[in-house]
Amino acid sequence: MNLTNEKEQLITQLIRETLAKSVVWNVQPPPYSLRTATENFVPLYLQCQYRNRDIGLYELRQKYFTDEESFFWTESLGICIVQDNQYVIWQIEEYSPSLKELFQLARHQAAGIRDLLGM
Repeated sequence: MNLTNEKEQLITQLIRETLAKSVVWNVQPPPYSLRTATENFVPLYLQCQYRNRDIGLYELRQKYFTDEESFFWTESLGICIVQDNQYVIWQIEEYSPSLKELFQLARHQAAGIRDLLGM
């Protein structure tokens, strides 16, 4: 099995577990390595426990320079495995429809929208 298949399989399993409410996502501060010594910005970081591992999902904003002084912000999503709440030992930052779906589900769950609506 190649890395792309493994990543997609992990994301698919997390989607299923999130929908089944077996996985609970919580807003947390990003791990040290995602917020230190970088100009990138992580406006939202969500984390869950899955099979005794800490899995993180995050939105990443990066500067995209068009010349030396002109830039605009780009956004992408990332998924990572975190150890000891600070070390990112595996991560992928790329566009993926399944990762976007997982991020939206996790964000919805962490926000407690269903609780607000009394569902």
